[in-house]
Amino acid sequence: MVMCVMTLKRFGVSVPEDLLEKFDKLVEKRKYVGRSEAIRDAMREYLSQAEWESEADYGNTMASLNIVYQHKAKLMTDLMRIQHEEHAQVVSTVHIHATHDRCLEVITLKGNRKSIEAFANTVSGLKGIEYVKLFTFFLPEDEDAGHGHNH
Repeated sequence: MVMCVMTLKRFGVSVPEDLLEKFDKLVEKRKYVGRSEAIRDAMREYLSQAEWESEADYGNTMASLNIVYQHKAKLMTDLMRIQHEEHAQVVSTVHIHATHDRCLEVITLKGNRKSIEAFANTVSGLKGIEYVKLFTFFLPEDEDAGHGHNH
């Protein structure tokens, strides 16, 4: 079992009072233990987005592609074909019948930036796709080898 020891650093931040008041309300609404955890989450999201936008093509990327679409046989066939043809590895899919005519699908992907972007772009261009949202994150290099949980 690998243990991770985290060293915490304290730093001061000056922000306008109204911004801090809004932030504190969000911290309370989302039930954070305190500002520090909320700031850490915000920093992780900001850094992840910056890494994604950089020109680097990390191979250790995971993503979820959330799509809403019209329940049509041809579209569902096209989605299945794309999932088998694209270079991004489809790890899992969750298909939900949101209404009689609309489906929500969450497709979990693993691959490099280009393959994930290509997959998302191909899916978003299909006729009948109404909503597409891509969430990406990078896995630390030392976590890529093997997978296991010691619960």
